[in-house]
Amino acid sequence: MAMAVGKQWTRLRTLGRGGSGAEVFLAADDVSGQLFAVKSATAACASALKREEGLMSCLRSPRVVSCIGGRDARDGSYQLFLEFAPGGSLADRVASNGGLDECAVRGYAADVAAGLAYVHGAGMVHGDVKGRNVVIGADGRAKLADFGCSKKAAADGPIIGGTPAFMAPEVARGEEQGPAADVWALGCTVVEMATGRAPWTGMDGNALAALHRIGYTEAVPEVPEWMSAEAKDFLRGCLIRQASGRCTAEQLLKHPFLAAAVDGAKPQAVESKSKWVSPKSTLDAAFWGSESDTEEAEHDSTAERRIGALACPASALPDWDSDEGWIDVLSAPTEAADADAVPAKE
Repeated sequence: MAMAVGKQWTRLRTLGRGGSGAEVFLAADDVSGQLFAVKSATAACASALKREEGLMSCLRSPRVVSCIGGRDARDGSYQLFLEFAPGGSLADRVASNGGLDECAVRGYAADVAAGLAYVHGAGMVHGDVKGRNVVIGADGRAKLADFGCSKKAAADGPIIGGTPAFMAPEVARGEEQGPAADVWALGCTVVEMATGRAPWTGMDGNALAALHRIGYTEAVPEVPEWMSAEAKDFLRGCLIRQASGRCTAEQLLKHPFLAAAVDGAKPQAVESKSKWVSPKSTLDAAFWGSESDTEEAEHDSTAERRIGALACPASALPDWDSDEGWIDVLSAPTEAADADAVPAKE
């Protein structure tokens, strides 16, 4: 994604929060109108965001969210500028549909596998593959996002993190976090897409029990019975408990389950305006959805909530022809009032 963020830009709306508490919001360049995402962390967490920028800055793939740059804000926080994916997260897509059909699962899985093959080829491990960290671009294709738990594959050191329900057995035991762990997480993400929920049903809210089951038993995530034989075989290649026995992302791209995605249905493009248009008046919807960040001023949250509350009813036009809901603010003048009225000077 070839673009640069200028000195002046406008904050539009909040998109969500990262795993480390970083806030993610949508913004628009004041000169070009180009939309982009901003991941902002407080001064205490700025080093982690700078580390993420360092890892992402060398990645160039259509299956990975592009890093545009970053800067220190005046309040000591750090802001990371990223490509905006108008389709939202894969987790949101799954939740809104209660799960996806196998054709859609195959297409998104192929995109994620391609992203992982590229990242692994660049000597990196993503570290937290799941539906929430996969986004849908304007072309309807999936991209890997949120590299906060990523690291160099050959680097020694402790495991950075991840999400328990998607952790590989060796990660849950605290042993290693290599490319094979991403492949296990890919299998868990396929289960998430197919079922509409995270793997390991019945373990919600009990992270310790989940980690014990993942790391120290022979259990694997349950695969839906309705999936095809090719899909089940693909998942068997991902969900092998021994890391050395799992397929690589490169090998999975050649599996019949993903290879069929090439001839499958074309992904549905996401409708999105590439540029933000400045509002023409206070009645313009863009006015209510924007928030100036040119001077990075502090905002009164109470005032924002008040403005938002006032703006909400304006989203639906009133029925002017109805006789209901009207309030008299000035009654017709009485005869006495008319008699006392002083004629205006001409």
